[in-house]
Amino acid sequence: MLDHLRLSVPVFKTYAVERGEGCFYFEGDILSLGLNCAARIVKHDDDGAVKAQDLYAPYDTLGTDFSDMAVKFYDKGINCLPYLELKASPLKLLQGHNVYGFESIELGAIEMLGLVIDAFPKLCAYLDFANTQVLHIDTTYMATLPHQNLVPKVLEYLSNISSGHAKSQNVRYQNYVRWGTQNSRYIGRKVYGKFEEVENQIKQLKKQAGTDQQALNKLNAISKAKDFANAKLRFEARICKTYLSKNNYPTNLFELISLQHKQPKLLQNLWHIAFKPIFDALEGENMIFFNDDKILELLKSKLFTVTKKGNISYTKAFKAYQFYKTIKSDGYENVRNSISKSTFYDNISLLISCGLSKAYLQNLHMQKPKVIPFVRFCEIDFDNQLPADYVEPVSQYQLPLVA
Repeated sequence: MLDHLRLSVPVFKTYAVERGEGCFYFEGDILSLGLNCAARIVKHDDDGAVKAQDLYAPYDTLGTDFSDMAVKFYDKGINCLPYLELKASPLKLLQGHNVYGFESIELGAIEMLGLVIDAFPKLCAYLDFANTQVLHIDTTYMATLPHQNLVPKVLEYLSNISSGHAKSQNVRYQNYVRWGTQNSRYIGRKVYGKFEEVENQIKQLKKQAGTDQQALNKLNAISKAKDFANAKLRFEARICKTYLSKNNYPTNLFELISLQHKQPKLLQNLWHIAFKPIFDALEGENMIFFNDDKILELLKSKLFTVTKKGNISYTKAFKAYQFYKTIKSDGYENVRNSISKSTFYDNISLLISCGLSKAYLQNLHMQKPKVIPFVRFCEIDFDNQLPADYVEPVSQYQLPLVA
């Protein structure tokens, strides 16, 4: 899946002048290009009027009905021509979420470049679109775990895995692990739980949706995709321009698009290259699999209350789960003999009402955990990365975008 795309569109050479070795400057008035401009120096002239000097274009955004794209024009280039940089998730631009989506670099790039041409027609007269470069491309695939509660445990396990240069940074902000340096010029790798990320996004969007139409559109889109994110572990690889060029992949956008037409599994192949050191390190490793998390999910689905503020409380489910864990560790008979009969049987009845049989509870302490090879446990099914009813979005733009 094409998760993120960063492009640079250089100016034509005729609009750049070299001042000093490798330092290129845009020969034009950036204030006339339709860009939002700022000044590095602001002072009064001899007459007391405010005068701005050394103008530049800070980061700006262009939006669709669903999301925004970051844009910045660099009027000075070091060892490169001045250029316009674009950064976005094509999936979010076209469908409002990146829970799942398309692989087409062409589709994503067309939407991004089309937005620029619509927004900055004067600037585009100076841009050499045919030489657009790919600065990085993110390719992502998902493993489906047996249930959502296993996601943090698997992330904890993965945070201790490293191989060669791909060393875990142990950057685990509750929901993701990264290998390698954050701003690697070659390959970046991270794994994270998508469901928790989606839930957090929905909470934020609900706060904005009252007055922000784009936020409302995004909320509607991501809410429909939420269920698909359940129990999904996403492995995301960032492939940078330096890696592409040093390994004989084209960095020119249109050449890379042509290569993907010839090799439809291009993103999948790049992903395999990125994560091979990690999965090689996991060969022979086992994951101990308990059914406890599945039991907790069952109890939470049955034992919950809604507070006056509309929040869901799982206090009753967590208490029942603790009782279940006590039976598992101490045994049915030992627990029955250690607390009052009424308390014991009330809790047993509660567990049975949720679907656990009495026979299961009586033999719970004798259960042994399953040991599953980790690579099989986190197996990625590349043929099932989309819901059955997925329809690929269509861009409002078409190639060629410029003559």
